[in-house]
Amino acid sequence: MISEITTTHERLSQLKDEFDTAGFTYDIVSVTQTTDSTGLLTDRQRQVMTGALEQGYYGTPRECSLITLADALAVSKSTASVVLHNAEETVIKEFFTESVE
Repeated sequence: MISEITTTHERLSQLKDEFDTAGFTYDIVSVTQTTDSTGLLTDRQRQVMTGALEQGYYGTPRECSLITLADALAVSKSTASVVLHNAEETVIKEFFTESVE
């Protein structure tokens, strides 16, 4: 039997334990993780990060400075910096939560 399951990490672990307890033989071919990003960032954080991506702020080499980004978003440099930092913190913590626990 081949099956695709969408579930949480905890429930997948429970399923594995149940299979092991029942003596089932199985192979896990792949496990992928996704995040529902719609609830991860605030609307403002999403707007600023999207602007940063579009302006090339995250490019290598960087295609725009924080000042240029702030001007494009019509916000102060400090506002752009704080919103980006908070959004980046949220994304990084979400991405690495499993590996640091």
